[in-house]
Amino acid sequence: MKFATLLYIKNSKGEYLLIERVNHPNKGYLSPPGGKLKIENAESPVACAVREAYEECKIKSFTVDWKLIGIVTEKSYPDIGDIMIFCFEYINKVDLLPEKSNEGKFCFLAPVQIEKANIPESDKLYIWKFVLDSTSLFSIHIDCSDGQYICTVEQD
Repeated sequence: MKFATLLYIKNSKGEYLLIERVNHPNKGYLSPPGGKLKIENAESPVACAVREAYEECKIKSFTVDWKLIGIVTEKSYPDIGDIMIFCFEYINKVDLLPEKSNEGKFCFLAPVQIEKANIPESDKLYIWKFVLDSTSLFSIHIDCSDGQYICTVEQD
């Protein structure tokens, strides 16, 4: 199993920072910044959030700047396999669009635009709904086997 973070960063208008990925996984799709934990260094999920925010967006942050909002496990995710994703919300607002990077080009999208955007299927069907509607920590499991996306909610 792989471990990763997704970073939900908003501007002062409440729009989310997304990147159009130029590499796999999710090449060609819009997704939040983030990346894989460095397991070999025993990197914590929040330390990964700090590192990835800087590497992808040039956002200098500290662990206290990130709030865990959800945990997603995906079985047989395309091009990855089994993965556990820690979803973090950045508590500060970022109004400047980061420069294009080797990961892709950035944009801000309003919450009402996200459902119609070119985003990965499991994000569209489930993850964004929890991110946008959640008032407490969420945990979901998505089985992506055989091209199906079956979600099990692991919260009250």
